[in-house]
Amino acid sequence: MNRLVCRKCGSSNISVQISTVQTPKGRHGAIYWILIGWWLHPLLWLFLTLPMLVWRVIHPNRKTNIRTQKIAVCQQCGYSWNV
Repeated sequence: MNRLVCRKCGSSNISVQISTVQTPKGRHGAIYWILIGWWLHPLLWLFLTLPMLVWRVIHPNRKTNIRTQKIAVCQQCGYSWNV
């Protein structure tokens, strides 16, 4: 059996936790922002502030990447690392 041992203090009193990490997906790529986005979005917010606020409330950006990771935590010294 393979036991986990803390890399910092050598203790075998380790707990493993599964953590979920959410990161937002990018809506547009770099070429879009270089050619169009840098001037279009500020102009839209400048001239259409109220309609854009209503649009953001009705249609929020819900695109996210969800990823799980295992994290080991030493109960002696508090050191943590990805398993």
